[in-house]
Amino acid sequence: MGLATTEGDSPSVGPVPIVVYAAMFGATVAGQLVGIAADALIVGHRVVWVPLLCSVALEAVAGALFGAARLGRRLTRGECARVSAYYSTGLGSLSLTLLVWTLAANRSGRSPASLRDMAMAVGILLAGLVAATALRYTLMVLVSRRRP
Repeated sequence: MGLATTEGDSPSVGPVPIVVYAAMFGATVAGQLVGIAADALIVGHRVVWVPLLCSVALEAVAGALFGAARLGRRLTRGECARVSAYYSTGLGSLSLTLLVWTLAANRSGRSPASLRDMAMAVGILLAGLVAATALRYTLMVLVSRRRP
């Protein structure tokens, strides 16, 4: 995964320009907001999976459509896989840092989380990232197929 540029081109990471990942991050935020609203209005109680699924779905649509628009053609399966994996790596590095910092912090006089608790939380996060990467890839391929 390298940052590549050629004269006249915008910087890219992997097969697509960096702006595609920025669009995907915007879709992440929008998906979280849509998911929170849907969770509150439809489900009626707080469930973490609804905002996460909405985020992954909107990330996939944004990645496939915006990536195709920037490249001037549909993304291939391999490109969808790399975009999904690179995006998860970036998002995961931010999430992992925040997770460990939050667990390690001494909140309200309580003792910080144990190493076992941290390892378990990191494992859950990594498993979630793998699942999100696979789901995002699948949705990106489906969206890319529909685009002429």
